[in-house]
Amino acid sequence: MTPFHRAREAARRLRQHIFKETAASGIVSHVVVTAVAHEDAENFLISDAPPSDRALGGADAMLDHDFQHIVVRNDVSTGERAFLVAHEFGHWKLHHETHDGCHKVVDTTLKPEDGETSGTQKVEAYGARERAELQANIFARELLLPRDVARNLFLSGRTADQLARELELPLELVRQQLLDGLLLPEPVEEASEPPKAFVPTAEQIAAAESKATTSLVKAGPGTGKTATLLMRVQRLLENGAKPEELLLLTFSNRAAREIVDRLQQLGVENAHQMWVGTFHAFGLEFLRKNCQKFSLQSRFGVADKMAEIAVLEPHIYSLDLQAFNPLGDPLDWLKTVVEAIQRAKDELADAATYAAAVEASAAETPADLLARQRDVAKLYNCYEANTKDNPHLVDMGDLVMLPALALTDNYESFKPSVGRFKHILVDEYQDVNRASAQLVKALAAHAETLWVVGDARQAIYRFRGASMRSIVKFGDDYPDHVPFPLNENRRSYEEVVRVFEYTGRESHPLQHLLPLDYVEPARGASGVTPLHVKCPTTDIVQGEVAANVARIHKLGVAYRDQVVLASRHDTCGETANALNASGIPALHLGDIFQRPETKDLLALLQLFIDRSGSGLLRLSRLPGLEMPTADVDLILTWLDSSRPEALSWFDAPPAGLSKNGIAALQRWKSIFKGLSSKDSPWDIICSLLLDRTHILAPHLAGNTILDITRRIALWQLIYFLRVPDGGHAYQTVGSFISRLRRRLRIGDDRELRVPPPEADSLDAVAVMTIHGSKGLEFEAVHVVDIDAKHFVMATAPDLMPESLLQSLDEEENLEERTEASNKLYVALSRAREHLVLYENQAGTKAKCVSAISNAAHLLRPVQGVATAAKPAEPKAATIGADHHAGQCEFQGFMTYMVCPRRYYYDFVKNLKPAVGLHPAALIEGAVMRELFVPYGADPSIVANDVDNTLSSIGHAFKDSLPHLRVYANSLLSAGRRLIRVPRAAMAKPFQVKCAGLLINIAAHNILSTGKNAYTIDFVRTKPPGKLGRQRSSIRWMLKHLAATNQNLSFNARIHVLSTGDVETMGPDSPRWDNKFTVSAAEGLLAGNFEARPNQWECPKCRHFLHCPA
Repeated sequence: MTPFHRAREAARRLRQHIFKETAASGIVSHVVVTAVAHEDAENFLISDAPPSDRALGGADAMLDHDFQHIVVRNDVSTGERAFLVAHEFGHWKLHHETHDGCHKVVDTTLKPEDGETSGTQKVEAYGARERAELQANIFARELLLPRDVARNLFLSGRTADQLARELELPLELVRQQLLDGLLLPEPVEEASEPPKAFVPTAEQIAAAESKATTSLVKAGPGTGKTATLLMRVQRLLENGAKPEELLLLTFSNRAAREIVDRLQQLGVENAHQMWVGTFHAFGLEFLRKNCQKFSLQSRFGVADKMAEIAVLEPHIYSLDLQAFNPLGDPLDWLKTVVEAIQRAKDELADAATYAAAVEASAAETPADLLARQRDVAKLYNCYEANTKDNPHLVDMGDLVMLPALALTDNYESFKPSVGRFKHILVDEYQDVNRASAQLVKALAAHAETLWVVGDARQAIYRFRGASMRSIVKFGDDYPDHVPFPLNENRRSYEEVVRVFEYTGRESHPLQHLLPLDYVEPARGASGVTPLHVKCPTTDIVQGEVAANVARIHKLGVAYRDQVVLASRHDTCGETANALNASGIPALHLGDIFQRPETKDLLALLQLFIDRSGSGLLRLSRLPGLEMPTADVDLILTWLDSSRPEALSWFDAPPAGLSKNGIAALQRWKSIFKGLSSKDSPWDIICSLLLDRTHILAPHLAGNTILDITRRIALWQLIYFLRVPDGGHAYQTVGSFISRLRRRLRIGDDRELRVPPPEADSLDAVAVMTIHGSKGLEFEAVHVVDIDAKHFVMATAPDLMPESLLQSLDEEENLEERTEASNKLYVALSRAREHLVLYENQAGTKAKCVSAISNAAHLLRPVQGVATAAKPAEPKAATIGADHHAGQCEFQGFMTYMVCPRRYYYDFVKNLKPAVGLHPAALIEGAVMRELFVPYGADPSIVANDVDNTLSSIGHAFKDSLPHLRVYANSLLSAGRRLIRVPRAAMAKPFQVKCAGLLINIAAHNILSTGKNAYTIDFVRTKPPGKLGRQRSSIRWMLKHLAATNQNLSFNARIHVLSTGDVETMGPDSPRWDNKFTVSAAEGLLAGNFEARPNQWECPKCRHFLHCPA
């Protein structure tokens, strides 16, 4: 049970105690507050005061414990007043120490636009003060309107707005309680068993009672690392240390929460006065306390990756970049640049240090890479200048680097804020980077003790900037340290221990530097030998996973005590789908922006800003928004030609709608009345779901794991709409859509794939990546696909100069090779009793990772034969042959190869949404239309496509207009140099036949290069992508032409306007070109238009928000 769940339960008990049988009904807020104030004759005094009153001290409300007095500001509504008072009651019931008042209401602020940035919320979610505030918020919400009461009232017909008015509650509070009550699973209270007596080992006692100034506890998997850490805290307190003198740093909010929970369970007095949290949370608090010394405002935001890119993007055009092209859409390379800047900060390198490192490594750096690094140096200098001038923003790297450098250079200046910390404890020390290691060093230099715990063989976060050097070379930084090895494993049975021990010793690159001690399994042998299941196909892998999960479940192991681990997110999704299709509950959210239920909400938002109305295809099937298909098609066709303002067609619809279509349109008009694209997406979705429609209704029934997962995904998305984005304080629908696409393209949405804590008690198999399993343990672990390709050495980031990175050892790539082995070591060591490894032998290059092959004597080989049940596939759109008459255009054929559903929208439905797309994509299309006209058209007709496109670009990109004009002119100039005229007609189309499908090929030019020899030219604005569908299609076309015209020879060229590159290819088509091209032609002829989700392609697609529909 988390501290937040305990707060909720405390509020429920109090409400039940006071109101008895009426507690389960809606009660007006002031009645609740008054009753609590007089509970058990406590007679709290509640008084109101102006916000400027000294009694408030700048807070919204103030609790005086000694006099049982609450002072609340007098300029708030009745509902807000009730919330603030209930919040202070939460402190009274939960936090019995003196409380300094609620200066802000963290996370659940009643005004979303006043909330913290998403970056700040990620960091401060488990700081000491924030933890107390969040608990008090949750207590207040549950006291005034319990989740289950909110749910029951909503299901009986009340709306959020009605509840807010009837119960005199803030609408925001009602919305949150409704969403939580309707969409989150209720945590299941497990039968409490008396805790097993903990008997520490001699090694644990020695580590906990260390008298050394500096102690390094080497704790392998399952050796009681956290228990030893808690013992250390207890021993320090028993020996006279004060709680406020302890600083405990860790790397995740989950780990911090677990430590605080267990300290409370152990009855550690005044545990709340310890500082427990992440390095970033510590840095945030440090900078807030010393904001003036860093030229920051007292309340500043923390930039996430999106905000970091936003700092740089306006300035990239004036930096004379040589390797990175600032014109067009720079997002893909800006992502790598800001990642390099953050990595440099991990290495304590400011812009000047980075630039010097680039030049120091210049002689050994390839020319193309050196050009990119020199560009990064320019960009870093620009980024640094602009962030230093912004007193309202820091980034994630600053949160550790700035305190580390400041405390190293001038500790005395900051002694008032950190001088109280006499004992420094660090969890998971193997995950530190140079900045966090230096921060620890600076703090420890003025503390009495430093006590760190970690395991070099569990260092797997190098891709985030962590370096195992700090723990492997700990003695270099702390030569007088005392090591304390923990070698008794209390988690796993001997059979499991011997497997991961073997991979951590016999084939581990770190063995010569840091030999692995013998591990003693305290639980002894179980008689259950780990399995190595060899599977010929992926289908059999999934079938064997389902069969083994079911077999182990029959042995008495609950589903929630089993986990499936994989290296890739897509493998997790496929395996979870297979398990659920087999009737085995598996919890996996995956990419929530690809889920059908969340796409419904995205399509709703799209409608507010999209003149094409493409979302109608999807929305016309939702409860209350049903509309006849013929009317939908009529409206979409009319919108395509007339392009009125979004939603204006409610008042001026096209002629010809049916009677049912007109009635449906009237319903839509009523539902959307008063809502605007300038509203926040949170307000719009909450209003539509909780006040105006029954869209939620189909999702509220059912309690299968798939039902629950759908509701959790909706909850994740809706709350995501509420968080201010990056450095911006407030989102509108338009800004949200644009930023969402960009966020997905840079992969900054991964946290939404982690279910909330309420899902922890669900009896379902967990499915996660190996990196996500760090710190967890399960009775049964299924490691999917132990193919060698998933455990290969990761290369160092190429934008980091070699001289900036500390080397672990003279041996080349030792740290990279070590981390690859560590990943397997971590996966295997999560298991307590059952360990099942699945080798996927599909593919010509499939090969089992050698560490497992070499451990064959410790595993029982099994030949996989079971096949997986197939998940129910959503019905794909199909069209008859009359829609394509057995032929298609070459451009359409290439679109089909990328995604059949995209072809369906582009060439069958003729939809043209542009919302959220970067305007560079629109400019590129306009340039091609200005350069070329179809064969037979008059090229002398002047075109104004670029000017028209630039004039249509919205306010969000107004600052980019001059640069987009330069980009357009650059492309036009390159194109006219190529065609040598202002505008040209394309070549006469010709046809090729593929698997019975006629493909009409319209090249930009066909040139005779000699007797019976032809060169076919294609022009594009940007280089082809890595997958090269155009290349595959062209190579296949050339091969086909050569086979059917044996007396002629053909080659082709792709001209790229943005780079000037020309790629030439002949008819030497590889086998896979035939496979891909023929299968695409067969699918198109069959009318198969299934969606083909792809994490890179989809966010760039114009149909992303409503697909599949």
